[in-house]
Amino acid sequence: MNKQRKLKIIYAITKSVYGGAGKYVLELATSLPKDRFEVVVLLGGSGALKEKLESEGIRTISLSLLEKNIDLENDVKSFNEILEIFRKEKPDVIHLNSSKIGGIGALAARVSGIPKIIFTAHGWPFNENRNPLSKVAIWIVSWITVLLSTKTIVIDEHDLRQGRRLPFCRQKFTLIHNGINSFEYLEKDAARDYLVQKLEKDPFLGRISIGTIAELTENKGINYGIEAISLLAPAIKKKISYIVIGEGENRKKLENLISEKKLTDRVFLPGFMENAKQYLSAFDIFMLPSLKEGLPYVLLEAGYVGLPIITTKVGGIPDIVGEEKTDFLVKSRRSDALANAMTELIVNKKVRTALRKKIKDNVVVRFNFEMMQRKTIKVYEK
Repeated sequence: MNKQRKLKIIYAITKSVYGGAGKYVLELATSLPKDRFEVVVLLGGSGALKEKLESEGIRTISLSLLEKNIDLENDVKSFNEILEIFRKEKPDVIHLNSSKIGGIGALAARVSGIPKIIFTAHGWPFNENRNPLSKVAIWIVSWITVLLSTKTIVIDEHDLRQGRRLPFCRQKFTLIHNGINSFEYLEKDAARDYLVQKLEKDPFLGRISIGTIAELTENKGINYGIEAISLLAPAIKKKISYIVIGEGENRKKLENLISEKKLTDRVFLPGFMENAKQYLSAFDIFMLPSLKEGLPYVLLEAGYVGLPIITTKVGGIPDIVGEEKTDFLVKSRRSDALANAMTELIVNKKVRTALRKKIKDNVVVRFNFEMMQRKTIKVYEK
């Protein structure tokens, strides 16, 4: 009997960043059955994602000129580089992730004659806060990417509804939620001890701790979370601390806001922490005040740990937390609504306990990695 030929898949992603789309690529690329799939990952630059992939034995190819921002000259050079790679590698499947390489990669794959072009939309980029002309241009690029792809995976109901409104694309979509594997996390005291060492001060001190894990970028809305802390009644404010794990371009801006609001004894920025999810147990409440999301892994991880969640009604977040209890799922850019949600959870331990069970049950049943992987492989092999 002839041995079945392996299916060759190239995953492509704009940035070598571990988080969101990068985590999605890493977990799929490293978990596919090696007797059925040959995997290569094409990515922009070098970074944590490339290191993690190579440590797991995955072959990577770096694109030297590919960047998130539009640069016509570099984008044309990147297209030619990608085209050459596709023609040399001759994959059966291209799986594109993130909007920039989605557009360039889908066109290069079509020109190369690759039979199956999969694009995963990790949150539509035209939902970001941009000027109207940029939004129109990004909408057109997103539409063309879907047209050029043979199948587009969306990760939440909101993106599915928006995608189906793109002209001539209604049948091109399939919904596959992100999923997570079970993971180990530290006991509460051990997680808190590590954060105390990292900060060189104790942010807990008998307080209720609210936590966020996110890149310090505009889309994560951390400034609205900080402003919400400043709006709390003094009697509530003295009972809490807010810890934001992560690094990014908005750090200085956030530090200035913390000083301006006189919250240096309440809000803490310990910076980037490797494998940050293991420290989620340090918190009593998790908050994600995002302005734009797909279906964020960090909420799945916080839910798995059993943390009550305060977050915003953007992207696929309602798929995770549900919409029936709207006090803790608020409109984005609403510091007052975040403050009200915090107040209710801080003063009402019974509500915190009920939310813990609800969110954990939902994550375990609906957002497990095995289900996500099985559905994705079906798309590859169909």
